[in-house]
Amino acid sequence: MKQTKIDWCDCTINPVVGCKNGCPYCYARKINNRFHFIKDWNEPQFFPERLEQLKSKKPKSIFMDSMSDVGWWEAKWGYEVFKAMSKNPQHNYIFLTKCKSGLNNGIGTIWTLRSIDKCRNIFIGMSLTRDDDFNGLEQYDFLSIEPILEHINLSSLKYNLYVKQVIIGAETGNRKGKVIPKKEWIDDIVKQCDKAKVRIFMKESLRDIMGEDFRQDKLIWEV
Repeated sequence: MKQTKIDWCDCTINPVVGCKNGCPYCYARKINNRFHFIKDWNEPQFFPERLEQLKSKKPKSIFMDSMSDVGWWEAKWGYEVFKAMSKNPQHNYIFLTKCKSGLNNGIGTIWTLRSIDKCRNIFIGMSLTRDDDFNGLEQYDFLSIEPILEHINLSSLKYNLYVKQVIIGAETGNRKGKVIPKKEWIDDIVKQCDKAKVRIFMKESLRDIMGEDFRQDKLIWEV
């Protein structure tokens, strides 16, 4: 397992590397360009041997796709990963995607198997950066708004029975055109989350912007 500076997990394991989303601010693609884990970033590859790392006995909260998007995984990869997670129930497993849930990809496979086995240690989140990314009906456990690139209206969150937490973070790095979020964007998200009784977790990248209003509610996988 690789230790990480990500605020909301203990470590990362990446059984799949590569993504087709094409985000201009993608840190994972930059890492791959530097270390050359795979030749073509747009063609995800599966590394099943990395699942052996899950045998660690000490319970951890593990981000399972920091170098990919589970929505682009093949369904058979999702099945193999789920089997490995089932054999190691001591951990919490966290996934993120920008893709819609479907039966023919990794997220659909993991979602379906999780429902059948009633696993309570697998958490699937939707990643969004702009206002039109969220329609209020998404059946995810949490939302990850990072980097936040504009004001995002979450007023429909109060009608959503699935989302239990919202994680917010600013863009990091030195990309040309980097967006510095406005405090009022975050204040409005907090307001809507409080109305919906949804937890808020602000990443350290927002501490200076938020000042005394900086807030980190307990993560749903730490309850």
